[in-house]
Amino acid sequence: MNMNDEQLIRNNLVLVGNADVLEHSWVHRWYIVAFCFAPAILLMFLFNAADDAQLSVVTGQMALATGTYIALYLLRGKPLINPVQAVVFLFHWWFAVGPSLAIPFALLRGDGDMLSKYVASGGTALWIVAIGSPFYAFCANITLRYTRGKIKGLSFLMPQGPLYRPNTIFAYWLIGGIITLVVMILARFGMVGSQAINYLGAKVSENWFVSTLEAIGTISFLATVGVMGYLAGPVKSHAFKFKLIAIGLIIFNTVNAFTSGWKGAMVMSFAILFIVLFVWRQKLPIIMILVLALFYLSIVEPFVRQMRFAAEVIQITTPEERTELFKQALGSGLQLGEFNLREVNIESPFREIYEYAGRIASESSFMSGPWNNTLSEGLLALVPRAIYPDKPELNMGNFFARELGPDPDNYDYNIGVSIPFEFVGNYGYLAGILAFGLVGIVWTLFCVWLLSEERLATHPLAPLCIIFSLGLEASIGQFLVRFRDLPIVFGVAYVVWLILKKRI
Repeated sequence: MNMNDEQLIRNNLVLVGNADVLEHSWVHRWYIVAFCFAPAILLMFLFNAADDAQLSVVTGQMALATGTYIALYLLRGKPLINPVQAVVFLFHWWFAVGPSLAIPFALLRGDGDMLSKYVASGGTALWIVAIGSPFYAFCANITLRYTRGKIKGLSFLMPQGPLYRPNTIFAYWLIGGIITLVVMILARFGMVGSQAINYLGAKVSENWFVSTLEAIGTISFLATVGVMGYLAGPVKSHAFKFKLIAIGLIIFNTVNAFTSGWKGAMVMSFAILFIVLFVWRQKLPIIMILVLALFYLSIVEPFVRQMRFAAEVIQITTPEERTELFKQALGSGLQLGEFNLREVNIESPFREIYEYAGRIASESSFMSGPWNNTLSEGLLALVPRAIYPDKPELNMGNFFARELGPDPDNYDYNIGVSIPFEFVGNYGYLAGILAFGLVGIVWTLFCVWLLSEERLATHPLAPLCIIFSLGLEASIGQFLVRFRDLPIVFGVAYVVWLILKKRI
């Protein structure tokens, strides 16, 4: 069997009786066209509902719809969906889909403030994304062509078949489990790698040795991502026990979302499941999406929001105290009241990036922005404290929250504005557009290096890369620091590869 995306997906579609889906390019599928243009069309119909609506927002949304489609058209040469394409979907989700869904909810509630947020401002930001997205795709394509045959991908992470072998998954889990147990024992003796500095979980490193062990323990996440392929991946991968394990992990993470207040625990599991299912079936699971969206908006998000508010009121300062509060609330019974469509927090899945990016753009010009230091200071996050003991406890997410949010004295709240708009805030519109190209080059190089060009979509770790791309909402320093421990994890994975005789 040829181990490349197109052939692997085609072989699987033959088995499920849906091979004809590849006869036409995915960029012409109805849901791709709808994803690109439906938000702008909906905005046009509802535009006159607000007294302060601005024409620049409508034209910006139409430009963004066109720009997104052009970007996806440029990236049509690779099967849907891979981490390189995901960035385009992500920015359209933040800047087009989010506002188009928030506007009807604002009208339903009679919420004039929410309505104005999406129809009266943000036009400049929309044009930056509309131009930046095709530029991102252009740079990504150039990078793919340049690296073809020059970068093979990490062989010690490349499976021999479509999925990781059971021995590989068990090895990753075993190492991760043992290291996690060692870290817990060391914590009993007062040796901790990272210390939480607020109840939301922000941390600073305290002990480089234990921090290294914590990094090694994250190798178990490679197994968690890899096992999802047995639940929703190739139809010939018959491993019933792994299917049960995958279901158990989803249930565990959903419970964890309730007990810890970390919604990402649940969202991440279902996002990985959706990615794997779509890649191998090339079919949009509409019913699953609607059910999960309803579950998230009507149960998970309201509960977590209420409990986080309670945590702030009683001035909880650590994640452990927060978790205990959530568990007590669950123990006394989940009380959310009657579901009311008018009270759904529709903005939650879209991170409010549109609003904050729009404000940054409104305070910037073609060649300058309101700040000049967030990029340089944010990059200090990459420097280990063992090397720079006096490193300040910088948090660019909190800096943006105090600069753009309602409370300039709140040091516990973080927001994301996305990397291109951090560039806008430092150097202006042109820098923001060029930042899209920079992201296109660097991100594509990373994905090809990690997954290989041939397995961008079907590599077991491709969903992990797509999850990583969500970090583009943060500042550049916060985004890059997520990858700081990868050399340690990869070093352990290399040893596993050697022990398993280079067959994973």
